[in-house]
Amino acid sequence: MTRGAESKQHPAQRERRKNNDKQRTKIFKDYFYIGGIIAVIAGVIAILGVSALVALAGNADGTGLLYASSILLTIISVIEIIAGAKGLKACKVPENAGKCVTWGIVIAVLSIISMVIGLIGGGEFNITSLVLNLLVPGLYVSGALKTKPNVNA
Repeated sequence: MTRGAESKQHPAQRERRKNNDKQRTKIFKDYFYIGGIIAVIAGVIAILGVSALVALAGNADGTGLLYASSILLTIISVIEIIAGAKGLKACKVPENAGKCVTWGIVIAVLSIISMVIGLIGGGEFNITSLVLNLLVPGLYVSGALKTKPNVNA
């Protein structure tokens, strides 16, 4: 919707649209909280699994990328939890929504880096994983952009 068309909307319609955008940001905030917590647990389990593999094998040859990928997964998960907290602030104070855009982009970039490390380490490319790793942060950024107050208004 263009700015001209948006200004012609009835004030009640504009308010309803802004409430929908805040609701969208809240939904993805919840996803980042829950998904982040689950992923932190998975990352710690992955790190412990790689350590157990090294202990059973007796040497650490070829485990560098496994460690790197597991640690990056854990870092991304912590960032998702932070993004969830920032999303909550943005819902309460829309002026904070600009920070959510940055956090969403950081999550998307780190997710791609993690996938590339996995591919270099011999993993298989999974289109579903790529789509989900970009879709959820993208929708989070979209909700944050729509929640952010219009500076020119």
